[in-house]
Amino acid sequence: MRRFLILLMLLPVGLISRAQESEDQSSPGKVSAKIYTNFNTSLNREAPSTAFEVRRAYFGYQRNLDNHFSAEVKLDIGSIDDLSEFSMIRRYTYFKNAYLSYRKGKVKSWIGLFDMLQFKIQENFWGYRYLFRSYMDEYRFGPSADLGAGIQYTPSKRISTDLIISNGEGYKNPQYDNVYKVGTGITFYPLPGLTLRGYYTINTSENPQMIIAGFIGYRCEKFRIGGEYIYQKNYRFNKDHNRYGYSIYSTYAFSEKWELFARYDQLYSNKLPEDEIPWNLAKDGSAIISGIQFTPVKYLHVALNYKDWVQYAQNGDSEPFLFLNFEIVF
Repeated sequence: MRRFLILLMLLPVGLISRAQESEDQSSPGKVSAKIYTNFNTSLNREAPSTAFEVRRAYFGYQRNLDNHFSAEVKLDIGSIDDLSEFSMIRRYTYFKNAYLSYRKGKVKSWIGLFDMLQFKIQENFWGYRYLFRSYMDEYRFGPSADLGAGIQYTPSKRISTDLIISNGEGYKNPQYDNVYKVGTGITFYPLPGLTLRGYYTINTSENPQMIIAGFIGYRCEKFRIGGEYIYQKNYRFNKDHNRYGYSIYSTYAFSEKWELFARYDQLYSNKLPEDEIPWNLAKDGSAIISGIQFTPVKYLHVALNYKDWVQYAQNGDSEPFLFLNFEIVF
């Protein structure tokens, strides 16, 4: 494993030593930004609340170094820990991306801090990241970006494979140990509009955390529907502490500027032999998101939507909210 990791890490370095300088170095690159902001109101009569929020802002710069090499840096400005009750009060800036990429023919590779591929296709298919994160991201099945190295091979238009070795702690944390995360996936496009993907990850530890995930999605001109199932073993390296669940989502675009969307999630944990209830029952539950999106101009999305989280615990709460979300991209 260590030898393979070293070879994978040195791959882009070896490619650099053989690369020829581009004839045209005048490209200024591309600056990009995304802003997620909203107004929300609680529909819970026992704990009413309203708020204006700026949930996230991304600022990035990407440049092609020559015909094969490119580099990108992106800053993520947001909460240090979304699980904290007070996490939205303060803002911190992180490097979300800072990597070198090489692409030639059917092969693409990365080294540095880059987006993980474990739920990238699902996130793009869901399409409403500014409203609600994709399933594995929302329920902490893995970080959206991490430090490491990866390679993707696309032999044809119908199939793509990928392999990534990363620290496993995510882009907000440095490497604290000698444990690495290995992830591999395969994506099929058997028919026009149909996407199938399977993904597997494992950490190199005594009680390895493992994830098996599957996704199926279909899209046509005005409609798309997708579903994914995830099983996680040894959550945070705790033996036999497992989580699993699924997410189903759909969108119908009835004009160029208007879309209807809906999503339903379920999250479960298993019972340990010595317990009578699931070990993570306090955080098990289901979520529903539905609403309508309006795109008045190319770089602006506006969505009025309903969100609710229902805890499965006997005395669990329901958390219904009405949101007006905005995504600004430029």
